[in-house]
Parts: sequence; structure tokens; C-alpha cells
Amino acid sequence: MQFFFHLILLSCIFVEYSLSDDNTNHILCTSHCPEITVPFSELSILSTECQANDTNNYESALSCGIEYTIDYDAKSIRISFQVTNDTRNLENQPSAEFLVQSIKLSLQQYGRPNFVNRKYGCNTKDDCARDFYLSTINVLVNDGAANLDLIRLKLHNDSLIVGDKAQRRCTDSTKTGDKTSRSCKNGFCHARIEKYELDEPTNTKTQSCVPVTDPTLISEIEHHSPKSTQKERETLEYTCNKNVCNRNDFISKIQEIINAYIQWKPINQEAQPNQPNEPINEKSAENLSIQQTISSSILVLFLLIIKLFI
Repeated sequence: MQFFFHLILLSCIFVEYSLSDDNTNHILCTSHCPEITVPFSELSILSTECQANDTNNYESALSCGIEYTIDYDAKSIRISFQVTNDTRNLENQPSAEFLVQSIKLSLQQYGRPNFVNRKYGCNTKDDCARDFYLSTINVLVNDGAANLDLIRLKLHNDSLIVGDKAQRRCTDSTKTGDKTSRSCKNGFCHARIEKYELDEPTNTKTQSCVPVTDPTLISEIEHHSPKSTQKERETLEYTCNKNVCNRNDFISKIQEIINAYIQWKPINQEAQPNQPNEPINEKSAENLSIQQTISSSILVLFLLIIKLFI
């Protein structure tokens, strides 16, 4: 009988600990809404299925996420909210966030496609992924379009020709000495840089003349906060038709424009502790109340069982 009593008592302690730990580590995330598409004219207005004041749209989890694609040609954004208990992308940090961004850009005035895809995850506070979208989307759409146009202006001129009369030269990273460029009459200049963290920073750069006439730019970044020693990466690759448009200072300038576009401002982990957002404070309180009620009910039930056997 004494063994049975101790077993029940340990079960009670375990249940109390589990419920308390769940409340501490989990946050509320927008999740129960379908993939939606919003026009540029309604950037902050989400569909009725994803409204912040509808508590049925939320789910408790260890991490919130969002993926959205900005289509500058269609002038719309496709949005998908996500929720997960897998925190490996956050490197299992107690308060962390990450951003993965891909830009695919045609440098011709009427080229296609032109879009930006972004994936963001966090466990810093309730609905942190939704907050990130709302706090950055207006700048990305309004100022971001100007940034992308500036990239086109610096790298491409529709009037420049390809052929024997072309005067274009391109930096060639295989050349050494005073002359580091070569004639590129029948192609475009190409540049690719890759920076990544793998125990230590690694940078690679290639510059050449390539036999293609499709001016494009691809940029990919992955940033983490706290900073990752395994996943931080930054890739930039483009082909351009202006004279030596793949030289070092051109590459640096394009990367500066992209960095300005990213709008990556990591949350100060110490200055902003894990606090719920205003729209769902009541839901957080309700979850806590439910957990406390369940915990108390289980405890009472176990005590009744104990009394029956004593």
C-alpha cells in the first residue's frame, strides 16, 4: 500500500511539472488559416481566416514560422503561416530567430520573373512570425522595389549590344598582375560570391566573361540570431552587360543594396523578454487557466484514489 501511495504521489509531481514546463516553453502562433494571397494595396489586411482577434486561428507550439513570396510583377504576396515543435532551425536556442531570403531578378526592363521569397522562424514571443511580416512588409514593397530598380540600373543597359562591335570588358579572377580584365564582346560579365560560416568564415569569389546574354541576378541569404556558426550564409550571383560590371567595387555596391533591402534587425534578446502580444493575451491567460484547472483536477482525482485505498 505504501508503494502504491508513493507511485501516485510521483505521478502527481510529474503531471504538475509537465504542465508547468509546457506553459513556459510554448508560444501561440497563427496557424489555422489557409495559404492566402494579398495585393500590394492591402499589405496589412489578412483574410478573415487569419485575423488576429480570432483565437481559433492560434496553436500552441515551440516555434512560429511564416513563408511569403513577394511578386513585384503581379503586385501581390502569397503568405503561408507555419507552426512546429522542431526547433533545430533555431539551433534549440531558448530565444532565437532566423531568416532565409531568395531574390530572383531579371535585369532587363521587361524581364521575368521578379520575386522575393522569405522564410522566417522564431520562438521569441507569441505570434512573433506574424509580427515580423507586419513590421517589414511595407518597406519591402515600397522601398524594396526602388532597391531592385537601382540594381538593374547599375548592372544593365538595354541599349548595349552583343557582337564584334561591343566594347565590353569583364574582370577575370583567373588573371593576375596589372591587367585583370578581358574583352567580352559576345557574352556578359559574370560574378559570384559566397560567404558562409562553417566553424570559421569562408569567402569565395569568381569573376569572368560567360557566353550568355540573359542578364539575371540571384541572391540568397540565411541569418540567425543568436548568430549560427554552421548556417550563416550569403550568396550573390549575376550576369550583367555594362563594362567591367563584375569588378570588386560593383559587387560590393550590389551587396550593400541587397543588405539594405533585407530589413534584418534581430530582436535584442535581453531587452525584449518573452512576452505575449496584446491581441492574444486573453488566449494565453485562458491556456494557463485551463492547464491549472486540469492540473488541479488530476491532483484531486489522485487524492480521492489514495483515500479509497487507505
